[in-house]
Amino acid sequence: VHNPKTWQSSGHVDGFSDPMVDCKETKLRYRADQLFFSPVAVDGENLGYVCVQEGNDEQMVKDAKKQAKALLKSLDRKGETVEAFEFKEVVEATEEEMGKIPSPGSGKPTLTMPREFNLMFQTQVGALSDESSVAYLRPETAQGIFLNFKNVLTTSRQKIPFGIAQIGKAFRNEITPRNFIFRSREFEQMEVEYFIPPGDDVWPEFHQKWIDDSKAF
Repeated sequence: VHNPKTWQSSGHVDGFSDPMVDCKETKLRYRADQLFFSPVAVDGENLGYVCVQEGNDEQMVKDAKKQAKALLKSLDRKGETVEAFEFKEVVEATEEEMGKIPSPGSGKPTLTMPREFNLMFQTQVGALSDESSVAYLRPETAQGIFLNFKNVLTTSRQKIPFGIAQIGKAFRNEITPRNFIFRSREFEQMEVEYFIPPGDDVWPEFHQKWIDDSKAF
């Protein structure tokens, strides 16, 4: 649990988020950047939209064709040839388009407009619960390395270049945890930060040395 100023300085409080949409009918929640929509067009005429979840190209087209077939049937235009799908993320949809894009859950245009969902777990530290006691479970491990850089530099008597590695728990309040260990909310994270002298022209030499030392190891 870091001081909240850590996450404000790193941009996590304002920017560590995913776009989210809700289905107003089924109450299901989706990441908007994992939903893709496409117009259903026949001879240049837009008949409506399909909406599929992220997957490989073959599966997305298969799901879209199934929805398009049902749409044509509902419009009494069964058998007509649909033009190639042009998928875009739901986050790119206009408000007008969102009023026509079907939800994967209900099959009707019941999705809310995308909104940002912060991925950090918020908690309270101390006896009182007010704004001054707000803290966050760390969503990644790098900030601890940066906070302790000066301490490591002085106590270990290191000279740049050197690296700091650590492993530990990280927590992310994922919108859709998905497949158990592949997208969970609590997980082990290992990170290495390698520090070199400042300057845009010095990194190639140190980068190559890192590669050579890694291969030799």
